[in-house]
Amino acid sequence: MEQYQIAPTPENYAVFSSYTSDSIPELCEAVANRISAGEAFDQTFCDALYNEHFAIAKIQEAVMASSGAMAKELIQVRETLKVAEQHTAAYGETLAGAEDAFDEKADPGQMRDVIRSLVSATTNMQVRSRDLERRLHETSSEVVKLRSNLERVREEAMTDALTGIANRKRFDEMLRKGRRSSDANHGSMCLILCDIDHFKRFNDTWGHQTGDQIIRFVAGCMSRIAAEHHTVARYGGEEFAVVMPKTSLSEAAVLAEKVRVTVEGKRLLRKSTSEDLGNITISLGVAEYAHGEAIEDLIERADANLYKSKKAGRNRITSDDRAGARSAA
Repeated sequence: MEQYQIAPTPENYAVFSSYTSDSIPELCEAVANRISAGEAFDQTFCDALYNEHFAIAKIQEAVMASSGAMAKELIQVRETLKVAEQHTAAYGETLAGAEDAFDEKADPGQMRDVIRSLVSATTNMQVRSRDLERRLHETSSEVVKLRSNLERVREEAMTDALTGIANRKRFDEMLRKGRRSSDANHGSMCLILCDIDHFKRFNDTWGHQTGDQIIRFVAGCMSRIAAEHHTVARYGGEEFAVVMPKTSLSEAAVLAEKVRVTVEGKRLLRKSTSEDLGNITISLGVAEYAHGEAIEDLIERADANLYKSKKAGRNRITSDDRAGARSAA
């Protein structure tokens, strides 16, 4: 970690310890390929590895912990109900005995004893009923708490740590969900893929922290412009995606252009030194889902359009509709 100037965070330590212990073959292969290719072993790469190989483990741990707590709660509730059943049966016997006593010709002293017995049994039953109600309420609160904890962990596992937007897992999930909805309702859905222009040059010149600053900046611009029903995700490295259900190709192209103009229109200052980083630009590819097509084909078309934008000079968008391709003035 020191060799590659990677911060010793728990997440980074998990990645490196798994690599050195050869405990996750896929992770080890990705690291080995990265090193052999001479590519930057930076925080962005570490984040991607952690999200891919460890985020699901957090969900599994939370599920196991919640399952254990839930089982304990259910056992306690079952015991409480069993005791309540016993108390109810005893109360029933007391009532039956009182009924028998009233059927006989009892003197006033015996009647008072029976009444006292009924009052005492009724009072005890009320106390036990309140205890049972309190216990059930506590269990209900605990269930809500466990559900909330599971949702929080799931949300963390679906969120990119650097930017706070959706990660690749959430992207895949929302794209599949959008496809099912589009097919079922015969609606439209579009996908935008976006790449930061010359990002490696920024990284090499200013360092990884500044690179992270740029990534967060672009993510923020996209999140502010996207609609509430859109999903802005970090697709990988300096690449982003927007899943856009209920959105036509022309609407998606307009949004993509708005993002492009917004990013280009702001000059960034390096946080640590206030040095002027100049203008950041992005290239975008827009594709519209064709009903019945494979998700992979949609992604491939969006990626092909992104490649066309970069090949044509960057800082522009290219959509499925060639007439909709736009470039910076």
